[in-house]
This record gives sequence, C-alpha cells and structure tokens, in this order.
Amino acid sequence: MNKVLFLHGYTQSGTLFSKKSAALRKALIKLGFSAHYPTAPIKLSVPDSADPEERAEIQGQGIDEDSFGWWVLDNEKQDYVGLDKTFAYLADYVRTEGPFVGVVGFSQGAALAGMLCSQLSTLVPETPALKFAVLYSGFKSKLPQHQYMYTPRLTTPTLHVLGSVDTVVSEERSRWLIDACADDSRTVFTHPGGHFVPSSKDALTVVCNWVVNAVREDKKQDVEEDDWEDEFDSIGGGM
Repeated sequence: MNKVLFLHGYTQSGTLFSKKSAALRKALIKLGFSAHYPTAPIKLSVPDSADPEERAEIQGQGIDEDSFGWWVLDNEKQDYVGLDKTFAYLADYVRTEGPFVGVVGFSQGAALAGMLCSQLSTLVPETPALKFAVLYSGFKSKLPQHQYMYTPRLTTPTLHVLGSVDTVVSEERSRWLIDACADDSRTVFTHPGGHFVPSSKDALTVVCNWVVNAVREDKKQDVEEDDWEDEFDSIGGGM
C-alpha cells in the first residue's frame, strides 16, 4: 500500500487533522493509499508567539492540550524556533513508519511539506524521493537562512490548493511557494472556501485524480468517482 504523510497545521495535532481531513483520507484509502498523521514535537502554550499571519488561525479557540506546531516564529531573532527539532523528529518518523510515496500538508504543515520536497533526501538518504506533495493553504519561508531549501526550485510534483476567501494565509503568500516550484511540476487549484481542507465532490475529484496520476507511470487513467463518493454524505466540509 502507498503510504501518505499528512502534516497538520499550526495549533493542531495529528489526531485533529485526521478528523478535519476525513473525507480526503477515506477517499485515498479506497484508492489504495494509507494515511499517517504524526503530531508535531513542539507543544504550544503562548498564542502571541505565533506567526502574525497565522494568528487568525487560533483566534477564538486559544491554546489547549492538543495544540502543537512544527515551529514557532521568533520575530526578534527572525528564526523558526524548533525547525531543527522537527526535521530530526520527522527523519525518525520516516525511518520507522515509511517510506512515503507522497505528503499532504495544511497551512504550516504545507509549508513544511514544501521544505521536505527538497530536504527529505538529506534527512533520510535511504528513503525514496517523494512522488507528490498536496499543499493546502501553503506558504514559503521568507527568512534568508531558509532559501537554500528552495534553490534550485522544487521539482517534486506539487498540487497547491488555495481557498478563494482564505483570510489566514493570503493568496500572495501561497504564491511565493508556488513560484518556488518548477513550472512543469506545479498545479494550482482554487476552491470557493476559506482556510480548511475542502471536502466537496469537486475538490476531492481534482485532488484524488491528481494524486493517482502522480504515482501512476502511464498517468492516463482518471479515478472513478463512484469509488469513493459514498463517503460524502456523512462527512461535511470544515476547518
């Protein structure tokens, strides 16, 4: 079975992201994939330490016992605090649970997934290269010390899923990550929603077809919607 790594957003956990991406997870399982949800190693406790552009993501919900992050932005030092710890943690996770054929990331998890497209072979030399990355509301680090991860541009096939009314990660910020990917390896899909993993039939058809073709050698056969459309009736959209 093809294993897929799912990376949650800031203030989430693997368990929570599994619930919020249930429609996609179940659709991919029906297509022969398995979903794996690690929880970030950094426990969050101070909302004000969040990336200012991600702060809206935690408004009204605060920080609870299930809130984790892959890093915390230190505005004074201009650094992603904890990123090295995250890389070490994921390297161990890939060795134990992998190899993974692809990665799905949301928000901060999508930013991390973009980094893994270039860094996984360095972190875990013995693992095969990723065949795809699905990036929901992703963004690129603008810090100078991180630009080596985008140079040269990413060649892993990437599907960038943007929400047309996303008020947490702006389209401009997502475009920085899109521009960091090679022209012939990137695909962009915009859904009419906000900052969440969409579970509409249209969105899942696009994502599932793209993923299946990313791992197929002939890349010619689309997914039959009947293979997984019965999952929709009981699973709605959501953040």
